[in-house]
Amino acid sequence: MQSMSKTQRIYLSGTIITLLVLFYVYSSLSSRPARTPRFDVPFDRFTGAEQLRSARSPELIEEVRKLIEQNGLPVDVFHGLAATSEEDILWQQELQQNNIAATLHEYFETYYRPDPRNELIPLRDDLQKLWEASPIGAWHVDWGTNPVGVLDIDAEKLNNTRQMSLQFEAALYSIRNKLDQPGTIFYYVFEREADAASYTGTTVNTLASKYLADYALLEEYDVALALLAGDIDDAIDSLAYMFRIAYLASRLEDVGTRADSVIVRLRAYDVMQRVILDPKFERRHMTLLRNILTEQYQNWNPEHMTWFGDRAAGLMMYRRIMIGGPLDALEQNDIDELEGRGLMLTFNRNFRQNHEQDTAFYLQTMQKVLDISQKPYVNRIDVLNQINRELQVRRDTYNDSGISTEPVVASILLRDVDRLMYLFAQDQSALTRALVAMLHSLGQRNTSGYRNPFTNEPYAVRQVDGFFSIEVPELPRPFRVPIFVE
Repeated sequence: MQSMSKTQRIYLSGTIITLLVLFYVYSSLSSRPARTPRFDVPFDRFTGAEQLRSARSPELIEEVRKLIEQNGLPVDVFHGLAATSEEDILWQQELQQNNIAATLHEYFETYYRPDPRNELIPLRDDLQKLWEASPIGAWHVDWGTNPVGVLDIDAEKLNNTRQMSLQFEAALYSIRNKLDQPGTIFYYVFEREADAASYTGTTVNTLASKYLADYALLEEYDVALALLAGDIDDAIDSLAYMFRIAYLASRLEDVGTRADSVIVRLRAYDVMQRVILDPKFERRHMTLLRNILTEQYQNWNPEHMTWFGDRAAGLMMYRRIMIGGPLDALEQNDIDELEGRGLMLTFNRNFRQNHEQDTAFYLQTMQKVLDISQKPYVNRIDVLNQINRELQVRRDTYNDSGISTEPVVASILLRDVDRLMYLFAQDQSALTRALVAMLHSLGQRNTSGYRNPFTNEPYAVRQVDGFFSIEVPELPRPFRVPIFVE
């Protein structure tokens, strides 16, 4: 959904990432709605603060009052992204030194070009070939046909692609080195330094999270090679880096970036399951994995903050439409949809007449989203359904002149909230499920404090063929760990 100019809606299409999503049966999120505010023009033009403060609609005035109380204006949420002083420029430069997203951008940007739909199109085939080679075919365990979890690493295939993966070793170790440094963050990438004289010209790139999956693939190759060599510790080191970078990306107040981090983290659980099933896997290795997941759990970034940033990014889209029109602000996919519904020809007129009502509805609905984002997913469903019903009712409403009163922009910004919340719940459930299984494996059976967000109940742990097994219907496969003799 959002990130900084809802215009930059970054989709998870791309052959590779789409396959990943389908592979995980997360096809409900067929495209990644990353509403990342775009900063290819001066930031201040799109913060919308002055426009919001001059609102005339009583409804919007009330919502703006709440926004100001919450420090939720775009200029508050995205402070520092506008280079308006020398101090800001120094802040940006210092930030870049600790920014792992800048390192990802440095190594992977040349392999892609964005197309008009903000999908990344491969420019060079070496990274594409690495994806197509796949180090272990399917990482996931088919418990039906392969219940004992025998690994299917194709040594010959892996060795054939080893030379291909060597060209990325510099990227792998450089990213790891950055991840090892204290103070490392995941943030937007400042592509061009601001002019110290005028404090203008900074461009903020918001696509770096799309490279998370590429980096994770390099770590997967390292895991495969480690398992082939019988080095479980090295395989666990690679997993630790995958979880580390996903955690950092999830902390950015950006829905699209968090969605990208979830895809990496969910993939990592399948890789982890393979590591656990290796014949050389021992109890001490389980302790190492438990420590990795415990750190993730204890430092979990509240989803509330992600939606807080998403709301601010949505407001920037309103301002961008007001200044440059829909073609400047909306993604091509959104434009195609509006054209298909016959709304593009009258969009400007309708938006000028209804933009305050549209904005007020958006803010009212996003407040509901923020409120429920602090609850378990199962306790959000009624409100999510109510939001979808309200959107449908407004979509079918017209005024006396026959003009649609649908809050078109709000409809675009809100359409993926339910699917994203479901994805984020999958992320949280996958973590707590794996952690509970590991605690049981290590002899700690009192895990009732860990709740499944889909039920708000403790996980049911079963013993199956010498394993502790936990199944969650909303996740594609069970997670199993060996029962170690105490």
